[in-house]
Amino acid sequence: MKAVILAAGEGSRLKPFTVTRPKVMIPVGDKPILEYVIDALQASGIIDIIMVVGYKREKIMDYFGDGRKWGVNIVYVEQFQQLGTAHALRQVSHMINDRFLVINGDTVIDASAIREIIKVSSGDAAILTVTVQKAHQYGVVKTQNQLVKAILEKPKGDDISNVVNAGIYSFSPVIFNFLESMEISERGEYEITDAIRKMLSEGYAIRSVHTSATWMDALYLWNLLDMNAATIARQKASILGKVEDGAHIVGPVTVGENSVIMSGSYIVGPVCIGDNCDIGPNVVILPGTSIGSNCSVEPFTRIANSILMKNAKIASFNNISSSIIGEGVSTGSDFIAEAGEARIDLDDALMKANMGAAVGDNTEISSRVLIKPGKIIGVRCRIDSGVVVRDNLPDNTRIV
Repeated sequence: MKAVILAAGEGSRLKPFTVTRPKVMIPVGDKPILEYVIDALQASGIIDIIMVVGYKREKIMDYFGDGRKWGVNIVYVEQFQQLGTAHALRQVSHMINDRFLVINGDTVIDASAIREIIKVSSGDAAILTVTVQKAHQYGVVKTQNQLVKAILEKPKGDDISNVVNAGIYSFSPVIFNFLESMEISERGEYEITDAIRKMLSEGYAIRSVHTSATWMDALYLWNLLDMNAATIARQKASILGKVEDGAHIVGPVTVGENSVIMSGSYIVGPVCIGDNCDIGPNVVILPGTSIGSNCSVEPFTRIANSILMKNAKIASFNNISSSIIGEGVSTGSDFIAEAGEARIDLDDALMKANMGAAVGDNTEISSRVLIKPGKIIGVRCRIDSGVVVRDNLPDNTRIV
């Protein structure tokens, strides 16, 4: 069976990190989200992958190449305009002759869930469903006797089901007949769920395959922290670098090659530290933290439940909590990313979340800077010494 991975989208709700990479390439647990999808496909026995790419496609293609490193075969198809998932799937119609799998590239999924849906060999379509707490953010799937009866996009009301579409499908080539006949929606996009509704209206039987296996999606910035903690917890602990005498490691901690944990540092897992990192001395790293390769964390800094992307330079006496620090960010001494309940402005709406800062790639932060909870700092910003950041900063902003 071939798998089609949809990886063409931007992920605008995850800015500033999608300014410089597609959503699927945001690292959680020190690996791009898309890598977990490929690993799960390979573990479930699917090695022939068609990757639909578009926005900043070179980031994906340079990283994964032909897929050989992951034990799979990847070919790429470009979606020149991001007009939705159905439009993306239409781009591969000439490459499909048999039943195939479709999977979104921006979810963390367990291989067991994929094995469940690929067992479905009858009918023309099957949808993987999962149970979530906040179903109104997804497509709710109404079922009866394991058959799909309706898909409701982001429904409102208290009586809706918590069973939602996981964005993983098994199709026969019949799906392309519906994709080709579709008209663009009011949203300006063609969606796979629109094609499925049309199939339902014409009497096609569509199976619902419900799974309780791990499935995580990052709709918003704070979801990345949950996804990061979950993926780290699943990793097998290993120490490939050097842990100096006097450093303490408690619980499952991964330390990459050529990384050094210096004396006096205290790390409580689950924590993941990449290759070529210098940590300490006297640094505290607490659970749910991933640190990308080529990072340095200077003495007397505390980091908890955070993502540090690669090439970050964190100075001494920093306190970083529930924050996402982008690639190539540098901080001065006494920087604080304060965590707490915040109202975050996204999609022209205020949303409540508990998180610290989101700092875009290649931002420079000077000494004695405080960023208030939930504030979003764009890419390539410059924040001078002694500043308290109380508002979001657009890309390329300097604040003195």
